[in-house]
Amino acid sequence: MKLKYMRNLLVLAALTSSPAWAIFTNGGFESGDFTGWTKTIGSNPGLTGTPPFTGANVVIGAGGSDTSAVIGAGADPRAPQLVLPRAGAWTARVNDFNSGAIINSIKQSAPITAADRDPNDNKLHVRFSYAAVLEDPNHTPNAQPYFYVRLRNVTKNTLLYEDFTFANQPGKQFTTTVVNLATWLSTTNFINVDIVIPETDIGDTLEIEALGADCSFSGHGGYVYLDGFGSAVVPPGPTTADNPIPTLSEWAMILLSLALAGAVVFTQRRRNGSWL
Repeated sequence: MKLKYMRNLLVLAALTSSPAWAIFTNGGFESGDFTGWTKTIGSNPGLTGTPPFTGANVVIGAGGSDTSAVIGAGADPRAPQLVLPRAGAWTARVNDFNSGAIINSIKQSAPITAADRDPNDNKLHVRFSYAAVLEDPNHTPNAQPYFYVRLRNVTKNTLLYEDFTFANQPGKQFTTTVVNLATWLSTTNFINVDIVIPETDIGDTLEIEALGADCSFSGHGGYVYLDGFGSAVVPPGPTTADNPIPTLSEWAMILLSLALAGAVVFTQRRRNGSWL
């Protein structure tokens, strides 16, 4: 009974000490799909108000279609400087290069816990990466393709991070690529975000949301790549022997093996009359 009790404790410790990067389910999209995420589709009737825009200016109309995908390795001709996938074997693409005044978004909520504390600074973190690719038809700001990403504390209804960018937005840095006479603007690389969460927010539910939108006149596209949602730093590049991206189950199995090995040693020493 004592051996069984100790084994249960060791297994529990192994599972609860799994890496903190897993604050969001399938945060690296390594399932090859959008498991764990809520997808929304709609149409873009144009932004309200005037720049600078925020999430409050977003209007999602009826209609639209699901144009998002989880993609593997490959080059994007509209943003050849981006290395895809960002990490692991898969990266999400929200919306696509086709037109139609379409909006696609993904969203997920999860509680932030002590497991999301970075041992290097003892602070709570949420980290992720994104890269926008937007066609530039030179419309007015309200009608341009755009992307939007935000992190908020649902429990306290507070905004923790927000980035809104429309095509050719003043003050933003873009890389320009011309494909079939169309001008595409993209971030020069993946933007790596590291948000330190207030200590008072521990236990609260956080929500991450990202959105890509075509222009409101339905003739030009816009989308955003997303990857690495979690609380630990995810190294860039594809999965290799030197740069693995383990899944939660893989970590649990590793720690479980160590726990069971410890239980065997404990049993052998007990049988030999030694407890140290």
